[in-house]
Amino acid sequence: MVPGLSPEESTNPILAHKFSELSKRLSDAQGSAVSTDRAAADRATIKYRKLTEQWDAVVAEIRDLQAFSRFLLPPSYTELQVAACHGPIIILIASQYSCSAIIVPTSGEPRHVSFPRIALADLEQLKDDFATAIRHTARMHPRKPRGKLQRRLRVVWDEIMLPIVNVLQDDLKLQLRSRIWFCPTAVFMSIPLHTANPFRSKADYSGPEACLEDIFICSYTPTLLALIRSQQTMETCVTQTFAAIGQGEPGAGQGEVFPTVNIELELVHGLIPPNVKFTNLSKDEATQAGALDALRHNTWVHLACHGKQDLERPYNSSFAMRDKPLTLLDIMENNSPQAEFAFLSAYHTAVGDEETPDEAVHLAAGLQFSGFKSVVCTLWGVNDALAKHFVEAFYEKMLQDLEDGVMDCTKAAHAVNNIRDSVKTKVPLEQRIVLFISADSRLLVMPFFKLQAFKSFCAMQPQPTTTSVIRHAQCTH
Repeated sequence: MVPGLSPEESTNPILAHKFSELSKRLSDAQGSAVSTDRAAADRATIKYRKLTEQWDAVVAEIRDLQAFSRFLLPPSYTELQVAACHGPIIILIASQYSCSAIIVPTSGEPRHVSFPRIALADLEQLKDDFATAIRHTARMHPRKPRGKLQRRLRVVWDEIMLPIVNVLQDDLKLQLRSRIWFCPTAVFMSIPLHTANPFRSKADYSGPEACLEDIFICSYTPTLLALIRSQQTMETCVTQTFAAIGQGEPGAGQGEVFPTVNIELELVHGLIPPNVKFTNLSKDEATQAGALDALRHNTWVHLACHGKQDLERPYNSSFAMRDKPLTLLDIMENNSPQAEFAFLSAYHTAVGDEETPDEAVHLAAGLQFSGFKSVVCTLWGVNDALAKHFVEAFYEKMLQDLEDGVMDCTKAAHAVNNIRDSVKTKVPLEQRIVLFISADSRLLVMPFFKLQAFKSFCAMQPQPTTTSVIRHAQCTH
């Protein structure tokens, strides 16, 4: 049974109870069908087949009910397209067979964009090259040319983004500075798509060619359903509260001393409107339990600490606290009904699990899962000086011209884009690449629903993944 939903609370309690009972009997019958006694095994097989037929019949009845026509079925393309109501979504797919993108427009059929000159091995190499180049150039003098990084960003532009931009502008007639969302899968999750740049002069030498961030305002979403649910719940709470959580002296084994944390929290405090209740959680108060409580009871949260990825057990990825780590699982199990916006000023907060990147299981997504509708986070590590500069510039832009003093989390992507423009001539390329990204969505992770799907009858629908859109695109093209 899905937590919080009993048969009595469902649309049809009798049918709900029947579905739950048959699901349980089917599950039990699977084990009894395995027997060394041939006659017993045959009887168990016949019983299992009859239960399956009864279960199918009940599911058919459920699908006849209003609003349950696609119960336990993948969502239709029309249902998924709702996610693109504020701008196109670009799903990027990488496999051993091909690498391509599917654009889900605001209206009309999806567009397939192939990348004929780039293969999975090329993307894997590109991912590794970015990681190496960023580490290398971070030690270089700020004025020294960043040739290696520029060449790799040019590849991202020429081979991946330019074909997409051509479709968005020429086919979909998308206006300059429109919003777009990336939904990367597999190795695409480890490539800084939003920083694609040709690094070339125009043909008439009147200036540089436009890069992606000059053309569109980019955000990321882990799934289409994440974006849909975020849009459906994007109503501002009557009372807004802000919690700044920082841990500069984490417990043993969780990371080095982070000396600038308290300075950053005070900086944030000074930028928040005086009418918003502000809570500062730091030093001994920034514990695992304290952080969870702050996440649960505040609408806006700023988190400054070390973040750790666990590639073998991604749910153990964590933020460093005073007593013990605040894990991804802790966050995902922590219901945050008032949550609106989170800012993650930490190391390694956005890069997904390399072994299972399609699930988009990372620390930022954990906050989205717990209820936060908009999250801004680092793609990789950002040095302290740049982080301070960006935090200040971001909140100043985000909180200017407030209506009645109410903070609006939907302005995050515009604020991030505006700040990136302002630092182009001041910040080295490798640090601009790892600047904060915007994720305007809420994530519901697939495995949890898979575990419950055959145990309960409820109003939830299966998760929209890229598979449904891909299948639809293949049928229409």
